[in-house]
Amino acid sequence: MKSVQSTFIVILLIFCQTALAWGPTGHRVVGYVAQQHLTKKANKKVNEILKFYSLEMCGNHMDFIKSDTNYMHMNSWHYVSIPDGMHYDESSKNPKGDVIATIEQIIIELKTKEFNVFENEEFAIMALVHMVGDIHQPLHVGLAEDRGGNNVRVEWFGKRTNLHRMWDSELIDHLNLSYRELGDHINRDITPAQVKIWQKTSVRDWAKESQKLRAACYDFGDKKKLGYNYSFRHTKTIQLRLEQAGVRLAGLLNEIYG
Repeated sequence: MKSVQSTFIVILLIFCQTALAWGPTGHRVVGYVAQQHLTKKANKKVNEILKFYSLEMCGNHMDFIKSDTNYMHMNSWHYVSIPDGMHYDESSKNPKGDVIATIEQIIIELKTKEFNVFENEEFAIMALVHMVGDIHQPLHVGLAEDRGGNNVRVEWFGKRTNLHRMWDSELIDHLNLSYRELGDHINRDITPAQVKIWQKTSVRDWAKESQKLRAACYDFGDKKKLGYNYSFRHTKTIQLRLEQAGVRLAGLLNEIYG
């Protein structure tokens, strides 16, 4: 019996590692950047609702609950699969939901205060923080045939991993910065004019941006041993997407609460 339980735990851990979105640092950066762009009114209201959390610390909640069978129906909400050359509106929809439909539903429930899909307002905000981060990771608007890069095996500085995990965590963790250090670094160059431009875009615009960026994620050809060169080419994209996610999350919360 212990052997069966141990095997189940190992399988569960492997699933959690391959199915995560931005790693813990990335999601905290998104929440931290968003915090810097909230209005005073929105900040006060969000803090009252979250109670024991902050925006930066609640962003990983949707990943943490994946091991709970009560929430496994939400697994498909973290991503969307759209074929090359096709828009979301034209693509086949996952009947279990996807990240675009989920964000749009969260916004509706937070505005109407009628929580049908989400348990309550606190849960909905935590889900929003996470999903806005997810949709800005290029491989979360991925290709179904390789599961958003999860099936693409590579080596990262000699360690076996997959392309999706590299974009979720490895490229961020390689910077060796805390979420606050990285958040302060990328937030310092965001101008008020840029904030307005980014916040005028829609959820589906964010997905289109990720879809356009995803091809570059595969720019290593047949060389599966990746390191400094790959990191150098893509660090700016990682930072841009974290910036945009944080600013746009703040825009949504300001619209709802500010």
